Amino acid sequence: MNEQDNEITISLGNMFAYMLHRWKLVLIVGVICTLVIGGFLIYRQNEAIKSKYEDATYKEMVKDMTDEQLKTVDMFYTRYGTFQERIAENQFYADHSLAMKLDPNNVGVLTKEYLVKSGYSGVMSSFSDAALDLDDYEKMANILGENLDARYVNELVSLYGGISQDAYQIDTDKVGDVINGSIGNSYTGILTFSVTANTRSDCDNIAKIADEAIKEHMEALKAAGISIEMSDLTTSYTERYDTGIAEMQRSQAERGSKLVTDYYDFENSAKNSLDEQEIKVFSYLIEKEQEVQERMHYIRYLAIGAVVGLVVSVIFLAIVYLFASGFKTFDDIRRMTKEKELGVVIQNTKSKILLGKFFHNWAKKIEFHGIRKVPEADAIAIVCDRIVSICESKGAKSVFIMADDEGEYTGSVLKKALEQLKGKGLEANTGAPIASIDALRSLRASQVAVLAVTIKYSLPNVVRDEYAVCEENNIPVVGNFVVFPQR
Repeated sequence: MNEQDNEITISLGNMFAYMLHRWKLVLIVGVICTLVIGGFLIYRQNEAIKSKYEDATYKEMVKDMTDEQLKTVDMFYTRYGTFQERIAENQFYADHSLAMKLDPNNVGVLTKEYLVKSGYSGVMSSFSDAALDLDDYEKMANILGENLDARYVNELVSLYGGISQDAYQIDTDKVGDVINGSIGNSYTGILTFSVTANTRSDCDNIAKIADEAIKEHMEALKAAGISIEMSDLTTSYTERYDTGIAEMQRSQAERGSKLVTDYYDFENSAKNSLDEQEIKVFSYLIEKEQEVQERMHYIRYLAIGAVVGLVVSVIFLAIVYLFASGFKTFDDIRRMTKEKELGVVIQNTKSKILLGKFFHNWAKKIEFHGIRKVPEADAIAIVCDRIVSICESKGAKSVFIMADDEGEYTGSVLKKALEQLKGKGLEANTGAPIASIDALRSLRASQVAVLAVTIKYSLPNVVRDEYAVCEENNIPVVGNFVVFPQR
């Protein structure tokens, strides 16, 4: 044993692995701090905003202002509201308009005509006004894309027509008998449906929906007693660069830009026209009207709470790790001893939680870096075989395994090792000679000793004392092996 080496080197990698094994603690502390600290910060800001925009605050601000000043502020505030409404309306149209979403460089137009004959002069108006309803528009919008506003489909489709009288209809059984019969008008016209889209398939699918709606409306008119006949005439499809759509899109964009520019000009005008107190009240009214929702930093405060929780848990685990009295790494054990390392017995573990398995495996890769992991049974067998070989070379018939850890896993490993050693003809015992008189007497009766060090549980001072006991009794320590329990 190297008794002069009393320093323990702190491995940042092993410290990180120690924290990874305790990921649940980090998660719990993080969630608690997120809720407590983040919630407190949100509550504090919300209370500050509420108190700032209470009526008492406004009354305090305007108590020394004249009626003329208040009228001036009210005038500018009314203009502000008008600008906000116009900007919001323009932006809403730009976001939802289907015409604004068209590519004017590749516009397809499908036109379909129907020949209509009827005794009702208002038949074309009936088709134009009632054939297509919101349900049809919603079907068409679903063809063009998801989450589109069906109210804007009428920008892309149109249904119109004209009709004129072409004959009289005489209802009588006798030729030339008009007095006893009835005379009606006969009307003929062309009903036209047109759709504009960016692809031929979109045009065809929308036209099918419109055709079904038109035919359905015709049947409804017939059911109401209106005489009507309809037949398909022509269907045409063209593609072109649509200057009208392009100009409309440019005009709409320019209109929105001008609104914003006018608003900023208005802001500058307000700053130049209002005095300091009027500007203060004007800004107060604007912020109150907006409810300052953009100032509520929910995500930021929750993130601060989560970061604080992470830092607190990391600091706590780092302190626990640093002040832990047991051996922390394999290097610690090697620095404390000069004897050969006969092997490492590692406990097998399995994590049932997917997230836990990820963190534990990550930690193990750090802890066992440079260590060849061997199955527990094979590792114990190798350690025992090497002990037997050493004993034979020294002519020893008895061996004592010194172990200060009383944990369940260490006890299980020692029990299996003693069984194998005894099975090979050696007298083998184990215990902690500095803590048990029986173990001390058993050590004195042995010819050689082997040290079993349980990582994270065996204490450096105890290991030194065990070496001292062996030196006092002239019992040579011929090797050591490491037990690595895992939760």
